[in-house]
Amino acid sequence: MEGAWELFDEMRSKGIAPTVSTFGTLVSALCANSMLDDAFRLKETMLTEHNVKPNAYIYTPLIKGLCKSGELDLALQLKEEMLSDKDLAMDSAVYSTLIRALFRVNRKGEVVGLLEEMKRIGIKPDVVTYNAMISGFCEDEKDFDAAFETLNEMVRQRCKPDVVSYNTIIAGLCKAGRWRDASELFDDMPRRECCPDVVSHRILFEGLCDAGEFRKARMVLDEMVSKGYKLGAVSMRKLLEGLLSGEKDRNLVDSTLFRVAKANAMGLEDWETLVRNIVTEPEKLKAAKLLACLSMRSVATGTKLAAALVAHNNWRVQCRW
Repeated sequence: MEGAWELFDEMRSKGIAPTVSTFGTLVSALCANSMLDDAFRLKETMLTEHNVKPNAYIYTPLIKGLCKSGELDLALQLKEEMLSDKDLAMDSAVYSTLIRALFRVNRKGEVVGLLEEMKRIGIKPDVVTYNAMISGFCEDEKDFDAAFETLNEMVRQRCKPDVVSYNTIIAGLCKAGRWRDASELFDDMPRRECCPDVVSHRILFEGLCDAGEFRKARMVLDEMVSKGYKLGAVSMRKLLEGLLSGEKDRNLVDSTLFRVAKANAMGLEDWETLVRNIVTEPEKLKAAKLLACLSMRSVATGTKLAAALVAHNNWRVQCRW
């Protein structure tokens, strides 16, 4: 911010008048850094000192900043200030922010009023608005029937749900322990004309691991690998530890490692993290056997795991390929 202010002063010293975009950039940055008092002072000086009138791009980050800091009533007052100025063009972003904030503080009843106000002034809810409602129903209310009804309302209003809409519900279902419902929605996404992305897969994978459904998680893992999605060491550790502690299926653990390794679906740093957390006993023979198996399947992978083992235990590992 210090450098930004220096450039702002340099502009004025060179006779370059700041525009509303200049102020919008500064206000957004101040709000993002929780410097709301400075942001509001800048908003006031825009008109009094620079003769630049604030527009919606000035008000929106201020409202978001107030909601983030828990000052929702002030945010609603600022929205009213916008409504009172006929020159300001209101948009759905302001309302989406306020709707999400109302859910967070258990004031869901006021959402209906905001939606009616949007309709009255001619602003149509967009996918961001509906996603704010879905997020509120899933994360705050745990009302998944209402979340699904919001999806249906989007379709009725010809507002196509996006992958965020589905990911939010899948994540909420997983956190609520309803992994079967989450899996069904995940499988139903293509029929709904929205393909699961890497986030969808990761959410379901971790949800299945948390539920102890490690074999089903392995199936999701296979699909992720086939699509070329990268995996993190933390997620892999959940799966491997679950397989080892539950059914103690060492063959499935080894085949999982080989599957990930062959597809080069983890980087060296992730391999190091995985080894550090899984290989806890300094058994050189055990490591050598694993390396031997890997070397038969993938030279590149064997090299990566060897490097990970060396980094973890400072072993000297000599491998013949």
